[in-house]
Amino acid sequence: MDIDLIRTFIQVAKASHFRKAAEQLFLTPSAVSARIKLLEERLGVQLFNRNKHEVALTAAGVRFLARAEKMVELWAHACQEAQLSEPDQSTLVVGATDSIWNIFLTDWIIEMRRESPALSIWAELHTAATLMPGLLDGSIDVAVMFDVPALPRIAIRELAAIELMMVSSRKGVAAVEAVRSDYIAVDWGDAFAAALDHHFGPDIGGDLRTSVGKVACELLLKSGGTAYLPAPMVMAGLKAGHLFRVEDAPVIVRPVYAAKLADGERDTLTGQAIEVMARTLKKRL
Repeated sequence: MDIDLIRTFIQVAKASHFRKAAEQLFLTPSAVSARIKLLEERLGVQLFNRNKHEVALTAAGVRFLARAEKMVELWAHACQEAQLSEPDQSTLVVGATDSIWNIFLTDWIIEMRRESPALSIWAELHTAATLMPGLLDGSIDVAVMFDVPALPRIAIRELAAIELMMVSSRKGVAAVEAVRSDYIAVDWGDAFAAALDHHFGPDIGGDLRTSVGKVACELLLKSGGTAYLPAPMVMAGLKAGHLFRVEDAPVIVRPVYAAKLADGERDTLTGQAIEVMARTLKKRL
């Protein structure tokens, strides 16, 4: 199947409009319409309900979209592999959430390239929900995360334990007061949420919520507030006197895990990558 047809389908699904999708793809609306029609003919299903103002995915279109985005991603990875010039070169695809990238994985890339300069690294941003499916379908070689489900095909290694500490822009604030006023709720996974509920109960504030630790840190520095953040992320702010540790707040420890397929064909490479991750994270802590 022509990959351009799938890319066009994805763009129309996102834009909900043929003309807008055409502008984004630098095509004519008629060309976009023809591509969608051809794709529908090849699949034997209608992907969009059409009217004068917009298009909407059918039930079949919704089901196909979930797979279409992965097909485009796998195609890109296959092209990258095919274009590698040296026979000993290879590609390593690593996926993680924003916050884990910001804590230590950028430093890991530097270390990994120093050890294996011929290695091609794909650094991908994922949500917690898309990491494990990517690992299982082979589009991710190593997934780094806080919460790892126990699955038979997955090999898991704990890299290190990260301390999440409550910090505030207000000096001397008490923990109970801090979680009820100007508190920025950061999603550090299910185990963290359970620990927070255990310590403070269900009445925690947090009209502002984010899954990105770096966003919360910048908000604290620029507009004030309180949040639970990893020690490496807030150390500079603490030393500069811009942030203050909430002394009576408990430290919540979150292990960071690296996961890969067990007994995979790329065990040597993924094993090396995970070993370097463990060393890099321990240096950061």
